[in-house]
Amino acid sequence: MVKLKLKVGPKGQIVLPKIVRDKLGIKPRSYVIADLREDELALQRGLDIEEFLDWLKKSRKPIARCVSKLSLEDEALEALP
Repeated sequence: MVKLKLKVGPKGQIVLPKIVRDKLGIKPRSYVIADLREDELALQRGLDIEEFLDWLKKSRKPIARCVSKLSLEDEALEALP
């Protein structure tokens, strides 16, 4: 585990060193998730919208396969507007 000493600026901001941003894949204007615990603060990279959409496309199952597999064609057609 690596510990870094970071200086807090006059506005209460800290700067994550480039080596940390690169290691975690934190890009400019992206988000981080802060987890406040007893006496510590844990930061982790947040998902950006492109990563989320890619994950969603890869992990979802096509609806048409499920409909035909379960023989629900008639019910699916009735549900359409």
